[in-house]
Amino acid sequence: MRVMTELRIIREWLDWDSTGADLAVGSDEATLRIRGISLEARAAALEMVRDSLAAGTPLADALEASLGEDFARDLPHGEVLADDVVLVDASYVVQASRAVDVTKSVSTLARGTRRVVAVAGALDFSGASDYDNLSAFGAFMVRLNVTQVFAVGRGARALFLSVGMEGSWDGESRFCEDSVSAYDDIRAHIRPGDVLLVLGSTDESFTTLVQKLRDDLA
Repeated sequence: MRVMTELRIIREWLDWDSTGADLAVGSDEATLRIRGISLEARAAALEMVRDSLAAGTPLADALEASLGEDFARDLPHGEVLADDVVLVDASYVVQASRAVDVTKSVSTLARGTRRVVAVAGALDFSGASDYDNLSAFGAFMVRLNVTQVFAVGRGARALFLSVGMEGSWDGESRFCEDSVSAYDDIRAHIRPGDVLLVLGSTDESFTTLVQKLRDDLA
């Protein structure tokens, strides 16, 4: 009769290209590596690995099964530009719960070493997570010590007000009418070594804004 050995997490890690963990079961060791930045994706992958191990699957096979072709697709990653500025393009992320994961993951990676400047448009708060309302999301951004939040577009004005009402912020939450007018204001606040995180909007595409910032910071 086979005795299952519990999964051990030797080390968890994040970098600008990937999220992962070094794992062991008994004498077997393997590395979980997810392309992109996502604490939520790592937690989900580890849960799938545990389920596979409980069914008697060897560690290497359990890892392969958890990281199928469609797992954690389209996760953002960091691009290191001039002056050590890191651009994280998550402009396709409009669901609030996903925005929470991206922001938390980036903030964790930057903590203690870099400022985080976040850009967000009108987000979709129709989900069922604890952060799927403006007040909770605003408090979340402040709690993570995001240095500056730019709310872009008329549909994001409520987000701007919500973030600005939390904590003791004074000017760290800024409102821009649209992505065209937002460019100069955002660019003026970027310092060497910053992380620029761009979330999406349900009202307009930020693709042009991201590309212009990328070109200017390159």
